[in-house]
Amino acid sequence: MVNSPGWVRVLVDSVAEATKSINADGELGCHVYKNQSDELAEWEITIFGEPAQMGGRLAAFATDPVFSIDVFSIATLFDTLLSCRWQTSQIDSDDDLGTHLSVEGIQNGEAVWLRIVSQKPEAIANDPSMSARVRQR
Repeated sequence: MVNSPGWVRVLVDSVAEATKSINADGELGCHVYKNQSDELAEWEITIFGEPAQMGGRLAAFATDPVFSIDVFSIATLFDTLLSCRWQTSQIDSDDDLGTHLSVEGIQNGEAVWLRIVSQKPEAIANDPSMSARVRQR
């Protein structure tokens, strides 16, 4: 979230508060990108689960994150909510978001497209320049 306005960090922290890990004390990751190529010039914010390390004898293994999202809380974070959609699976081979919650709205006068995915999308994994970890609380 380098070079992002302060309100982006507040929004991300609030989304993390509404996203609870079920299977471990895992972390959430975040990727922020200001898309200047379309007429909206929207902020694309992607929140994703980081693999959680197992404890005890299974300490060498990581498990995929399982978390629960309070969708109503997230919807109230926007000044204006434009859409809230659930995509159940990958649309095609170019869709690296796959299953995700998509929320679009206006925050601080800026267009925002928030996506919450279970795992870090491949495109983000290949470009970590704007990614950060968001610790669960």
